[in-house]
Amino acid sequence: MNDLDLARRLRVLRRTVLMLQTELRHDRVDDALIAEIDQQMEHGIATEPRCTHLPAAVDALRESAMHPRAELFPDTIRACEKLKDAIEGVVSALG
Repeated sequence: MNDLDLARRLRVLRRTVLMLQTELRHDRVDDALIAEIDQQMEHGIATEPRCTHLPAAVDALRESAMHPRAELFPDTIRACEKLKDAIEGVVSALG
């Protein structure tokens, strides 16, 4: 995958994570957004050598979201932040 394609895919992933984070801040877990994040990872990001650390961050997010209790939303929001930071790290290294 070339740099431009990877950067585009990562921007879409970041936007999806941001939408999930917004839903969590409104005390809602959007399972469709979590599925979308998984799908985006499966379509090339997870196998990209420059993104080897992202699957672990996605797993942590998914694990946090498994138990949709309001008191756990802050943990899931933090997992979203960590994933967004990891995505930004890859994007900034691209160029």
